[in-house]
Amino acid sequence: MSFILRRIATTKTGKQIVRDEPLPGDMITLGRESGNIIHVADLAVNPHHATISSADGRHVRVAALEGLGFDFNGRTVDAANIDSAAGAELRFGGHRLTIAREDEKVILLVERIDELSQSSKDVDEAKAFSLAGVMPGKRTAAWAFGLLMLLAFLIGPIWAWYSYRQMNERPDGYHADSAWLSGPLSSAHASLKNDCQSCHVEPFVAVTDKACVGCHTGEHKTMSMAHANAPTAMLLAARHPPGVGERILAGFAKTFNKPQGRCVDCHTEHEGAGPMAATPQKFCADCHGGMSARLKTAGHPTTLADAADFGTSHPEFRPLVRPAPDGKPVRTTLTQGIVDYNGLKFPHDMHLQATGGVARMAASFRGRYDFGKKLECQNCHRVEADGVRVKPVEMERDCAMCHSLAFETVGGVTRTLRHGEPDQVVADLTAYFRSTPPSRPLQLGGMQRRRPGAYAEGQVYNIYFREVAVRPNRAEDAVRAVFSKGGACYDCHTVFAPQAGRGWRVAAVDQTPRYLQKGWFDHDAHRETECADCHTAAPASKISTDLLVPGLRQCRDCHVGESGARIVKVETATESPCAMCHEYHSDGGKPWMPPRERKKKVAAITNQPIPGTYHVSLITGPGGRGLYDVTWRTPALHGARRGG
Repeated sequence: MSFILRRIATTKTGKQIVRDEPLPGDMITLGRESGNIIHVADLAVNPHHATISSADGRHVRVAALEGLGFDFNGRTVDAANIDSAAGAELRFGGHRLTIAREDEKVILLVERIDELSQSSKDVDEAKAFSLAGVMPGKRTAAWAFGLLMLLAFLIGPIWAWYSYRQMNERPDGYHADSAWLSGPLSSAHASLKNDCQSCHVEPFVAVTDKACVGCHTGEHKTMSMAHANAPTAMLLAARHPPGVGERILAGFAKTFNKPQGRCVDCHTEHEGAGPMAATPQKFCADCHGGMSARLKTAGHPTTLADAADFGTSHPEFRPLVRPAPDGKPVRTTLTQGIVDYNGLKFPHDMHLQATGGVARMAASFRGRYDFGKKLECQNCHRVEADGVRVKPVEMERDCAMCHSLAFETVGGVTRTLRHGEPDQVVADLTAYFRSTPPSRPLQLGGMQRRRPGAYAEGQVYNIYFREVAVRPNRAEDAVRAVFSKGGACYDCHTVFAPQAGRGWRVAAVDQTPRYLQKGWFDHDAHRETECADCHTAAPASKISTDLLVPGLRQCRDCHVGESGARIVKVETATESPCAMCHEYHSDGGKPWMPPRERKKKVAAITNQPIPGTYHVSLITGPGGRGLYDVTWRTPALHGARRGG
C-alpha cells in the first residue's frame, strides 16, 4: 500500500503544473515542522499536526496529534475515517487536503486556499513576529539615536565641566563628563579623580606642560642635563625623519591642538589603575637610534653612541674610573685591561680561595662572624639599607676581625692603632715605647740581695737595664716596621716614606660610589644571583686595579630588548626597555618610580647586628671614636646620587 502526494503549481499565465510523488509506508505525518512527510508551512498548523494511515488500501484514517483538530465537512474534529473511493476534503489552517482514489492508489492533494493568511509564507512568518509595526521608521530612529548620543557625550559633558569649573573638588556621584574617560587614573594621580580641572584646565585644550609643572616642580628642574642644556636645533636634528603615517598623525595632532614634545608624550595617563606605565622604548629609540650620523650631518657632532635596543643595539658601558694614582675620575669605555686605581692593595683571588690561610681563618670564625668554610663576597661587601648599591668597605666593620691593629692590652682593654691617621700612629707608638718599660725577666722577679759574682743573674740584670735605657729609641724601629713591607699598613695601602720634613704618608683611598653614572643598577633585584655570575673576573683578580664591573656581555646573559630581541642565546630572558636602567629626570631615584613608591627597607645586611660584633670591638677599639670612617670622593659629573 502506498500514497501518492499530488502538488499543483499555477504559473503566471494560469497554467497548472501537476507533480505526483509516491509516499512509502502505511502512515504519513503532516505538520509545520520540516521533518514531516507532508510539510505545511503554516503557523495555523502544529509542528506535528496529524497522521494519515490506511489498513486496507482503501479506507483512510486521519487523526490529530497535538490537540488542534482539523476541519472535516464543515466542522472541527480530532479524527476522521474516510473512504477514498468516495473522497473527502479536509482543511488544515490555510491549506486544503483532498483525499481521492485513482488506479487502486490513495491520492493526497495539498493546495493552499488562503492567500491572505499571515502564515502562508516564510516571509509572512517573519513579519508576524516582528516589532516593525509598532516601532518608528528607520529615519526617525536614526535621528533620535544621533540626538541621544549628542546629548550624552557632548552636551552633557560640557555642561558637567561648566557646572564644576570653579570647584576645587567635585562631590561624589556620577558626572556626565566621565563618559570621556578612557580609563582610570594611575596610583600616582588617584587622588585627583574628583579634580579633573587640575590637569584639564581649559575645555577642548590638550593638557599643557604648565599644568604638569604646577605640581611636579622638582622633576621639571631635574630634567636630564643632556637634554635641558642642548640647543633646540640639536634636539630637533636628533629625531628620526617621520614616515608617511607619522606625518599624518602629526597633522591630526596639530589640527586638534596637541603639539609635540609635551610631558604627556611620555607620561601617559588614564591607562589603568596601578603604577604609571614606563615610557615605551620607542620614545627613546626614535632619537638615539642612528642619532650620531644625523647630528653630524646637521653640524652637531656628538660623542654619544647610538642605542636603539638593549638586546641588539646598545653601546658598551662607560664606567667612571681613575686611570692613574690620585688621578681625576673619567668615564671610559669598558674594555679588557682597563684599570682603576683606588689606593688599596687587595688580591681577590687570595681572599676567595677555598683553601689556604685565608679560608682557614674564615672557617675558624664561623661561630663568631657568620662566616662559612671560606670567605664570600658578602662577608666584606655589604649592600645599603635600600638594597640598591654596595657600601664602601670599612676597616673596622669588614677587615679588623682578621687584620687587627692591636698593639697593647692594659687591664683587659685592647689598644689599637689609629686607622687612617698616620701621624697619630707614629705618636701612639712613640708614647708607648717612652712610657712603658720592657717586660721584666723572671730571674729578676724578687727583691732579695744577690751575692757578688753571680754571673748569670748579673748578665740578665745588665741586659734588662740596658734595654730600659735604649727603649725610647725603639719607637722609630716600631714605626718603620708598621709602615714597611710586612707591616700592618703596608700590606693593604701604598705608603710613602718621610721626605723633606714630612712624616709617613699613606695614599688616599678613593672608593668609587657609582661606576655607571648614566645607568641604574639595583643589587636587591639581583639577590638571587651569585656575585661571580656577573663579576666574572673577581675570583681570578690578583690586584686591586682590576676593574671588576660587569660588561654588556654579562648583562645580556639575562636581559634582552623590550620586545625580546637578542643576539645571544638567553635561557631565561628579562625584557628590558630603556626605562629599566635610564632616567630622563635626574631626581636620583629608580627610573619611572615616584619617590614615595620606592621600596624602603628598615633593615638590611649592613644594618643587622653581626654575631661577634662586640668581640671585634675588644680587638680594634670602640667604634664610637670614628677611627675607621671612610671618606668618599664623589665626582661632580652628574646630578644623580643614587643607583648604579
